[in-house]
Amino acid sequence: MRFSKLFVSCVFCAGHAASQSAGFPLESVTAEGSAIPQSAILDITGLKIHSLIDEAGIEKACKKLQESGLFASIAYRYAPGPKGYAVTLSLGDQASLFDATIDVPGADENETWQWLTAKFHCFDHKAPQVDAAQKYLAGQIEQHLGSVMRGQHLTVRMETDLKTNKSILSFQPETLPRVVSVAFTGNRDVTSADLAAVLNQVVNYQEYTARMFALAVELNLRPVYEQRGLYRVRFTPGGPQWTDAGVALNVAITEGEPYQLGGVILIGEDLPGDRMLSAAKLPNGKVANWKQIQDGIWEMEKVVRRTGFFEVRAVPERNYDDAGHILNLRIRIVKGPLYHFGEVNITGLAPDLQEKARRMWQPKPGDPYDYAYPNEFLRAFSKVVDFRNFRKYEANSQKGAGDHVMDTNLVFVVR
Repeated sequence: MRFSKLFVSCVFCAGHAASQSAGFPLESVTAEGSAIPQSAILDITGLKIHSLIDEAGIEKACKKLQESGLFASIAYRYAPGPKGYAVTLSLGDQASLFDATIDVPGADENETWQWLTAKFHCFDHKAPQVDAAQKYLAGQIEQHLGSVMRGQHLTVRMETDLKTNKSILSFQPETLPRVVSVAFTGNRDVTSADLAAVLNQVVNYQEYTARMFALAVELNLRPVYEQRGLYRVRFTPGGPQWTDAGVALNVAITEGEPYQLGGVILIGEDLPGDRMLSAAKLPNGKVANWKQIQDGIWEMEKVVRRTGFFEVRAVPERNYDDAGHILNLRIRIVKGPLYHFGEVNITGLAPDLQEKARRMWQPKPGDPYDYAYPNEFLRAFSKVVDFRNFRKYEANSQKGAGDHVMDTNLVFVVR
């Protein structure tokens, strides 16, 4: 980046002229075009009001602005004032920002972001995409955190936020501590041994940050509790306790009361509702075991899928009656396109058996596609034909001619 400059000349008195080689006092600095406060900009430049300055000094200050990476454009102009140079900086901020997080074990992330935002008036959980700017901010955060850094330098890593599946910048120490143990308090319905057996599979001796540990706790322990109907469980991870080998952690758990399954409403057009609910075998009036409910929803999808809606999706919406500890469900059924049977192709059978198979095959081209029917056909066919004569047999489907048409291949391999 080259700096553009404008020098507005004037005539200094003879006394001043004699001292031009030593520079003139810096009378004022004005910053334009940036959301970053002038005080922070002065900190970056190193310029001091009333100190002697010359054009080379101004260039050096602008180079520091460039090296910070915080600005997309930098220009300056200077002119004599009553007592020295008046410098004006015209700056353009970096426009492209990444979501960011500060993952320093033992640090208060919220306090650090508040400090950073107060100093720069921007970068609230954000950081520029420019490497130099990230490095500069990492240095600022490192200085602010002081002893919490435990002698390490701060680095910046690109990660994927598991909640949003978006890229995120993580400011974190060069070497993260390992999780050596996790203890639990407040748990009653689930033993600490059972919780540890689940959580240790994903965190034991893994790198620790408070953000990733809290996410691991939520993703892995909540299903354990929801199988017991404990939907209002809360997990509160404590701060790290440092050991020679890594960090020991504690999770405080507030379990709450178990919920029963109340009403279940299916939302969608032309649904075989009775058959869907019958297949689901949901625990109505009993503890709302979410795994059992999910399995039941999957069975509901199968019923609809067999009517030709092969891409059906069931989207459950939870509604909690906290006073009565009841979980009510609204399940929206998104059926998607209707699929149809296409051609049936049979290979490996003698002509008489192939004819028998075609007579037994019931669907006609254009009928709604039932994904489970081909395997049901094989079971039925095995009752009239000795399958011991075949080394292998299978039914598979593939896209046929036309939109949402599925051809079926029945393959028999004779011994």
